[in-house]
Amino acid sequence: MHSPSSLVIVLLVFTAVLAAGCTQGTGPAAPATPFPVTGSSLQGLALKPSEVPACFTLTDQHTKSSGDVGQLAKDLGWQAGYEVMYTCPATGAEPTILVQSLAVYPAANMPGLASMVDKQDRSAGFSYEGLTFPGQGSTMNGFYGKAGSAGVPGSPEGTGHLTGTGRVPETNVLPGSDVAEVIFSKGTCFSVLKMTGPGTNATVIRDLALVAYRKLP
Repeated sequence: MHSPSSLVIVLLVFTAVLAAGCTQGTGPAAPATPFPVTGSSLQGLALKPSEVPACFTLTDQHTKSSGDVGQLAKDLGWQAGYEVMYTCPATGAEPTILVQSLAVYPAANMPGLASMVDKQDRSAGFSYEGLTFPGQGSTMNGFYGKAGSAGVPGSPEGTGHLTGTGRVPETNVLPGSDVAEVIFSKGTCFSVLKMTGPGTNATVIRDLALVAYRKLP
């Protein structure tokens, strides 16, 4: 027969084991890793030379600061930005230019931001058709615009003021050229991919946009 003292010891040990197990199981969860909001972190999300068609050469890449964006972007919560530019040699009068702009905004502002950029970046004088991305929901949309015989340069008041590209009409819509643009976001990361020039191709930019979208965290 077990003595009362032995039973007390066994119960104390059993209680201690249970307490240890509960402590381990209900401890604080590891904090979620927040999305980096620095331009240098966005650089890793941009399209790389190995991911674009062979004719394109990297001609510019730089981090954006708050001084590079307009007040509207700041009011919408702009936190960081990065831009990369690729150029394909001219097959005619002008080269074909591919620009990807990335920026960090509050996730709640993404739907309105995408709609705003889409409207601002459509210039008069172009006939547009939508670019759709089945399976991606409303997080990706775009357009392909064909220029008229005269061509109309794009407005420098478009994407630049929201993604930090500034006043660079030469990378928006070249006179007489077509334009294709895809706007997409995931979480707090917002991106615009734009192609202009004689080599503008809706199929190519659709494929590149999907590659870029899958890189977003």
